Amino acid sequence: MSWKLFLMPVISALIGWGTNVIAIRMLFWPRKPVPIPLTRWELWGLLPKRQAEIASSIGEIVNDELLPLQSLVDAINTKEMRQRVAHLICTSIEEKMERFVPAFLLSSFRSFLDNVLKERVAREIEDLFSRLGHDLAAELQESRLLGNLVAEKIRSYDITGLESLILQVAHTELRYIELAGAVLGGLIGILQSLIVSVL
Repeated sequence: MSWKLFLMPVISALIGWGTNVIAIRMLFWPRKPVPIPLTRWELWGLLPKRQAEIASSIGEIVNDELLPLQSLVDAINTKEMRQRVAHLICTSIEEKMERFVPAFLLSSFRSFLDNVLKERVAREIEDLFSRLGHDLAAELQESRLLGNLVAEKIRSYDITGLESLILQVAHTELRYIELAGAVLGGLIGILQSLIVSVL
């Protein structure tokens, strides 16, 4: 009787561990639907079966909550970024003028380029960023551009690649889930052994 009481927690731990291992594997396997004989049911891994639906849900979350486009536009629309854009435009104008305008004419325009043009471009960039930022963010948010891009990327992902990506990111956590099944199973087995021994 004593060895049976000892075996109960061991068997329960193995069952708990095995159940969680199978449950985790069934997130990815089978990759194609496998019909169950004599029934209308079929076995099909969660991710392969619902990849498109999961992709759409993740796209919506990214678009609406994690990274709304207004936040993205606000992050780009900084003083440093506006100054950089203004500098790039002024540099581009200067390079083109150096190529097409004779040097003696260009020297007389130098103070105009350095003062008036740069100041004017900076003001225009400020105004453009402020108008375009709000309108563009609203338009892109309404079109769900970012969410659709994310969803399409996940949809197009090969399920094998998606599996290895998830396992790579959550490998440790999935191992803990498997071990938690063994621990819980073992505890239930010990409880059963105690009940049997008392009775």
